[in-house]
Amino acid sequence: MDYRVSYLSIYEYEADVVLNENILKIVPYDGDNQVLLKSEVGTIPRGYMTSYRDIFHNIVYKVKITEPHRRLEIYSHNVVKVDSKIIKTDYEFPYNYGFNEFLLPTKLVDPEPFTNIAKELTKGLKTLGEVIETIVKFVRDRLKYKAGATNVNTTAYEAFQIGYGVCQDYTHITLALLRALGIPARYVMGVVNDNPRATHAWVEVLTPGGTYIDVDPTRGKYYNLGYIKFAIGRDFSDVSPVVGTFVSSGRGWLKEVRIEVEKNDS
Repeated sequence: MDYRVSYLSIYEYEADVVLNENILKIVPYDGDNQVLLKSEVGTIPRGYMTSYRDIFHNIVYKVKITEPHRRLEIYSHNVVKVDSKIIKTDYEFPYNYGFNEFLLPTKLVDPEPFTNIAKELTKGLKTLGEVIETIVKFVRDRLKYKAGATNVNTTAYEAFQIGYGVCQDYTHITLALLRALGIPARYVMGVVNDNPRATHAWVEVLTPGGTYIDVDPTRGKYYNLGYIKFAIGRDFSDVSPVVGTFVSSGRGWLKEVRIEVEKNDS
């Protein structure tokens, strides 16, 4: 299925900004089950822009704006093809994956505090699919969705203790539980394909067959989600859509994010 995907974020400032530098991950991922057919990235006011692929093959743009401004628009217009995945979940559990970077602890996702919980939850389970669905059910039972209860620096364990969070927290806790069991899993940032209001986060789980399968713990959905991923990483800090700094005598804030997704029939 081909989709047209547009992203727009608007920032405002109370005084002139004389230098604004940002790192952007606002273009759909080009790889795995996705093919990026067309993309346009820009800012208003315009700046000097370069692009590269990071270690996870994400498409990254760097932009430097020196024209004084009190409003900044960052946008992308894209066409991406998303293919269905061949899903197999009846792999034997446990399985020794060996070394994998998506098993390592990070600042936001430390598996160690979740080890006993994960082992108790999955006692007697025989397949990867059983493990995934048991963990997602546990996370959804434990966590209640509440915007503002956490922030981008909240760790998986902190969110677990609070009992509230957003998609980032559901994803971080699910990653921690899977990694505690020796199952490599990665953080995905992107957009859903049904009336998205903002970027979303979900999990990709590595199978013993070498493929990744999608799991959305926030919405309780499994496999072949058809979502459009923008970036992958170890946790949120690897995939933030916009990270930057600016020079000004006043404050700045994010005013609005708009995302549009529609099927591309042309």
